[in-house]
Amino acid sequence: MTRTRAKAARLNDLVERLRLRPHGVAELAAYYDTTRRTIERDLEDLRELGYPLDEHDHRYALPGERASLNEVEALAVHSATRLLQHTRVGERHYRRAMEKLAQQVPEPARSILLRGVEDLGTSPDDRTLDLVAQAWFQSRVLSCIYHGARSGSERRLDLEVWFFELNRRNMEPYVVAFDRTYARELRVYKLSRMEQVRLKEDRYTVPDDFDPLAHMKDTWGVVVGEPLTVRVRVQPAVAFWFEESDDRDQGLEIVARHDDGSLDVDVIGQRAADGDAHELVSFLLSWGPLIEVLAPDDVRSRIAEAHRAAAAAYAGD
Repeated sequence: MTRTRAKAARLNDLVERLRLRPHGVAELAAYYDTTRRTIERDLEDLRELGYPLDEHDHRYALPGERASLNEVEALAVHSATRLLQHTRVGERHYRRAMEKLAQQVPEPARSILLRGVEDLGTSPDDRTLDLVAQAWFQSRVLSCIYHGARSGSERRLDLEVWFFELNRRNMEPYVVAFDRTYARELRVYKLSRMEQVRLKEDRYTVPDDFDPLAHMKDTWGVVVGEPLTVRVRVQPAVAFWFEESDDRDQGLEIVARHDDGSLDVDVIGQRAADGDAHELVSFLLSWGPLIEVLAPDDVRSRIAEAHRAAAAAYAGD
């Protein structure tokens, strides 16, 4: 890119940034990886081009039009932006999207959301997110070294990204992708376990009959496999949490209420490719002795063994 074109691109981008919120010269210089003097010249150029720059306390902004939302619509945008912030992803385009969303809502939410975006830090995973986005939207094969969570394996995989998903349990980003290299099937891959990510020129076509919403419909988090329902007895002390969650969490269903205040609850998810119920087991263990797994037997045994091991670890206290 020539110097002239690079400056034109920076000026266009600068206009968007200044319409989002006020910025200082040092902040902009760091963002664009250039000098303060370059930014000062850019601001002078914008004035000469007729942009009505506002300056207050050495911070610059451009007035921008905001969409008119009613209070409930604004709350929906606020909620979506906060969910994105919970991912802790600080990639620059991701941040920009959140800033644009934040500008759509009135105060006091706008300032709080923008402050939350500012607090996000960049990480090595940002490049992975950038390449995954390109792979999905351009239908290009994504190549990476993938670290298996439990097997410890490291393999170079060529993946066709069919869908991008945030795990609704922990807000971690994943992709539903077809593995061309080993599994030759559709699986779920976590972005943070990818290294040496690059795009290939190979293209692919997602089958017309692939419905990502149907594919992920009955998952507890993101694991797709054999359907599994775990029946648990919930103690009265925490029954209220399950009562509150029953209507809004598709993975929970109250099947019986007992006179002592306890509940029988079905926890609905799927087994992983290795046959284990990793996601459900983690959730069940988090409740300690406040729930008892009634069925199936293999999950009950797995939880019981984990509790015995924990008790043995604390036996010396």
